[in-house]
Amino acid sequence: MSNNVEPAVMMNSILGKISDALLNGDGEVVPLSNDHYLAFLSVGLPLSPDTFNYAIEGFGGVMRNNVDPEKLDESVTPHDDAAASDPAQLAADARRKYQAADAFSALCDLVPDTSGIVDSGRINVWNPETRISYAYALALQFSQVYNIEPDEETKRKLDRWRSLLQTTKIEKDLVTEEEVEITTESELVTKYREKMLAYYGEALAYNTMRISALAGQDEQAVHQFAINGPLMQMKVRAAENDWISNGYRDTYDRINAAIAAVEGRSFALLKQRYKEDFVRSILTNPSSGANFLYTAPIPADFALSDSGWSEFHFDAGSFKSNHKYTSSRSSGGGSLDLGAFSIGGSGSVNKQKWNGMINSESFNLRFKMCRVPIYRPGINLAFVKSGFWRFDEANQEYKNTLLSDGATPPNGLMPAITTDAIFVKDLQLDFGEFNSEYERNIKEVRGSGGVSWGPLHLGGRHSNRNDERNYEYEWNAQGMKIDGLQLIGFLCHTLDKAPDPNPTITDWI
Repeated sequence: MSNNVEPAVMMNSILGKISDALLNGDGEVVPLSNDHYLAFLSVGLPLSPDTFNYAIEGFGGVMRNNVDPEKLDESVTPHDDAAASDPAQLAADARRKYQAADAFSALCDLVPDTSGIVDSGRINVWNPETRISYAYALALQFSQVYNIEPDEETKRKLDRWRSLLQTTKIEKDLVTEEEVEITTESELVTKYREKMLAYYGEALAYNTMRISALAGQDEQAVHQFAINGPLMQMKVRAAENDWISNGYRDTYDRINAAIAAVEGRSFALLKQRYKEDFVRSILTNPSSGANFLYTAPIPADFALSDSGWSEFHFDAGSFKSNHKYTSSRSSGGGSLDLGAFSIGGSGSVNKQKWNGMINSESFNLRFKMCRVPIYRPGINLAFVKSGFWRFDEANQEYKNTLLSDGATPPNGLMPAITTDAIFVKDLQLDFGEFNSEYERNIKEVRGSGGVSWGPLHLGGRHSNRNDERNYEYEWNAQGMKIDGLQLIGFLCHTLDKAPDPNPTITDWI
């Protein structure tokens, strides 16, 4: 039997292993994620080193070392404070930050498609249809809440609890010279997220090793897990204990539980706070004039740190392990194809099927992978999930609206929400004896734009609404190497029925 398979078959198996590593915990050391599914990007999205500077440094402009005004992305280190500042460069850097923040917000704000996730092993293609901010704004604007007024002492406690989770600060927009109030996480929450990311990294590394061993097709993986499994379990538990002890996990959970306990007694007050949070999170892109909600990865410097990253390896043993996904859309059109090679780095992408094959015995893929939580200070899921609100029944347009119907799979304006972004970096790809063939094919089409294989970007030109950049790659005897950061997909949380008002409540405002 030939070991040669089509690229789509190989990519199918790769995505299956990624899904197993992220979603299928053992229920003991790593918990299962039954209310999450994976949505992969249909084409790879490369990111430059400066993409998240806005979240690391704030929106103020920064002078940078060895900077070319035409290539600000190539210098990301702040300049010596003693050096003279160029107002034009400061303004240009500030504009780039707003553009990057707008682009990331727009991507995370899209409501993921939930069709087909039941039969596909909780994997889907990123096929968004509406916006999270739109659905959430409707819920805030046209809803009624349980009518009961809290006493002043309860209000004071609520304000204090919220101040432990969020802080506000004033920043001056260098472009408009206006002062903008920004809501950010408190130091407690920042530490919580940092330790949570480290735990995710250890859990992902353990899960990847465990799944490779369980399949029983790779003898080395079986031996590795048998010998190192107990050590990996200790690392996962140590990371979890560090999260509890130094990441304030229990304190964070108690604060949120206290706020949730008050919700039924003071929901009108909380709704007003949620509205204020939403408005404070609205920023304006100075280049386009478009509004967007502040959104950032947490921690913002994840790409510059080793914490949270785990090695992902796929070889002949992985392929024999029969990792796979099958995804079909209930809205018609047959199965979803994530295995095709895509050419083009902007809105116009040409997917084409190459005649080349891949030898499953010699194929080898390595990269580092990180699961990074998405921070949205303007959106509070506690409100959405609560039983103390409903759409106004006097409003004929929205009274029967559902954000989610709670079905399997759920439908509605917002049946799911992206909670984590999945990043990879330092991609190494070896097609074995077919290396020269793929090298020739990729170089031939490179002039037409960037090249992607499924959600993996293989280098070349990529453009978006703000700029266009060329992402380099190199070939050697071991195959293809693509440095740099890529976004390949999202973890999505499916919502239960919302609104689902408490039937005992009769007094609504």
